[in-house]
Amino acid sequence: MGTTRMGRAWWQAGRGLALGCVSVALAVAASRAAAQPTGGPTRASVGNTIMAAAGSPVFHVDGPSRRLEIIVTNSRLLTMKKKIPRLLVNNEDIIRATPISPNQIQVFAQQVGVTSLTIWDEDGRAHTLDIVVKPDSRQLEEILRTEFPDASIRVRPINNSVYLTGYAPRSDMVDSIVRIAEEFYPSVINRIDVGGVQQIALKVKVMEVSRTKLRSAGFDWAYIDGNTAVVQTVSQLASAVTAGVAGNPISGTPPTPPAAAATGGDTVRFQIVDGNRGFFGFIEALRQYDLIKVLAEPTLVTVSGRPAAFNSGGEFPIVVPQSLGTVSIEYREVGTRVDFVPLVLGNGNIRLEVRPSVSEIDPARSVTINNVTVPGLRTRWVDTAVEMRAGQTLALAGLIQTRVEAQNRGLPWLADLPWVGAAFRRVEEENNEVELLIMVTPEFVDAMDPEEVPPVGPGQATTSPNDVELYWRGYLEVPRCDLDACHHMVVEEQDVEPVPAPNHPPAQAAPTAAPRSSRRATVRPVGRGVQQPFSFHQAPRPGAPISASVGSEPPRLVGPSGYDDGR
Repeated sequence: MGTTRMGRAWWQAGRGLALGCVSVALAVAASRAAAQPTGGPTRASVGNTIMAAAGSPVFHVDGPSRRLEIIVTNSRLLTMKKKIPRLLVNNEDIIRATPISPNQIQVFAQQVGVTSLTIWDEDGRAHTLDIVVKPDSRQLEEILRTEFPDASIRVRPINNSVYLTGYAPRSDMVDSIVRIAEEFYPSVINRIDVGGVQQIALKVKVMEVSRTKLRSAGFDWAYIDGNTAVVQTVSQLASAVTAGVAGNPISGTPPTPPAAAATGGDTVRFQIVDGNRGFFGFIEALRQYDLIKVLAEPTLVTVSGRPAAFNSGGEFPIVVPQSLGTVSIEYREVGTRVDFVPLVLGNGNIRLEVRPSVSEIDPARSVTINNVTVPGLRTRWVDTAVEMRAGQTLALAGLIQTRVEAQNRGLPWLADLPWVGAAFRRVEEENNEVELLIMVTPEFVDAMDPEEVPPVGPGQATTSPNDVELYWRGYLEVPRCDLDACHHMVVEEQDVEPVPAPNHPPAQAAPTAAPRSSRRATVRPVGRGVQQPFSFHQAPRPGAPISASVGSEPPRLVGPSGYDDGR
C-alpha cells in the first residue's frame, strides 16, 4: 500500500515538472515575440508567407470561416496574426490540435472524416475552420502519372473506394488503370472517358462454293420362265417380279405376261418377253454435277466495348421424342449470324472478337428416331480475335476441302470377273470440293446528317399494280411515279449543237453561214411505269440549260415486270 502511494507521488511530481517546462518554453517564446520590432514582418512571418505561397503545410487563418483539406496521417500548421488564447476541437478522433507558439497551432489528421476547429484570438473573435481529412492517394496518382503520361486521370478517394475521372486515349489503357487502382482500393468507380470515334461498323463477307461430281453405274436384271425366276438386285433397282399366267380358252381369259417392277432409281429399262418367258433389265448410268454458292454480307454497328449480335434467318421447329410415346418441340436458329465485340485501341487500331456463322438445313444429315425425322444442320463458323486498323480487310478463316467417296458393291466372285462382272456389281464415286472464305472489314462510322439520308429506301420506289396491270399485263409491282411530275414536264427550246444520227453519214457543212441549229428533243413518255432517261438527238452546248416535255402519248410499261427497256 505504501509502495502504491509512493508511485503515485512520483507520477504527480513528474507531471508537474513536465507542465512547468512547457510553461517556461511558452513564456520564453512570448518574450522573444514581444522583443521583435513591430515596424515590419519578422523573419518567421516572411518565411511562413513564402512557404504558404509555395504550397507548404502552413495555413494562415485570416477570416471568420475557412475550409481546410488534410491528407490522413499528415499535419498542417495554422498561423494567426494575433495570439491564440484558446481553441475547441469538435471531434478529437479525427484531428488533434497542439499549440506550439502563442499564434501557431499544429493540426494532425488521425483518420478520415469531417470535423470543425474553432479558434479564438486575444480580442475574443472566433474563427471556425471546416477540416476535411481525405485518404492518401498520392502513391496511386504518382504511378498513374508515370505509367500513363498520355492520360489525364483524376483520383478522388471516397472512404474505402476511389472515384476515377478524366480522359484516356485508348480503351485498353482504361483497363490497366482500373486494375492498378484495385490494388489500393477494394472498390473502383470508373468514369474515365475514351477519346476519338467509338462507333464501329463491321462488314463481314462469308463466301462459299461447293462443287460435287457424282458418277454411278449399276445393272439389275431378272429372268422369268413360267414359275422359274432368277433375279439379281445388287443395285437395288428391281423391286418385285411377277410370273406370267397362261390364258383360258374356255373362259376367254387372255394370258398375262411376266412383269417386273422397279424402285425408280434406274435410268434405262428394257424387257424381252416371249409368252411366259421374259428378261428384264434395269440400268443405272448416271453422271451428276452439283454447284452451291453461298454469299452472306451482314453489316453491324456498335460502340467500343459493347457486344453486338446480328441474325438474318429464323428458327425452325425440331420434334424431339420423349418417353411414353410423347414428343416435344424445340427451335433452332438457322441463317447468318454475327457476334462481335470491338475495342478501340487508339491511333486507328481496333481489336475485334468476332464470331460469324452461316447455317442451313441439310436433309442429308437428318436422323429418324421412332418414326420421327429430325433434320440436321450444315454450319460454318469461326470464333477468333484479331487486331487491325480501321478500313483494312482481314481474312479470318479459309477452307479448301476435297472429299472423295467411292463404293463398289456386288456379288462375291462374280463381281470380280472381267467384263461379265459389270452385270453383278454397282460402282459409285462422289467427288466434293469446298472453298470457304470469311473476311471482315471494321470501319469508324457516324450518324448521317439530314441531307445525307437517301430519299428512297428499299421497296419505296414501287407500289402495287392496279387491276389492269395485275390481271392483263401480269405485273406484280410497278414503279411509283408522281403523275403531276410525269405529265407536266415541259421542253423549252434551247440552242443545241447538231449531232449526226447513228448509222448515218454526217451532214455536209453549207458554204454560207450556218443556220440556227435545230432545237428538237424527244423524251419517252412515262406514266406509272419506269421513268425513262431523256433521249436527245442533238448534243447541247456547254452551259445551255435544257428541260424536257412529255407529249400526249399515253403512259406505258414494257416487259413482264415493267422494268425492261423498250426495243
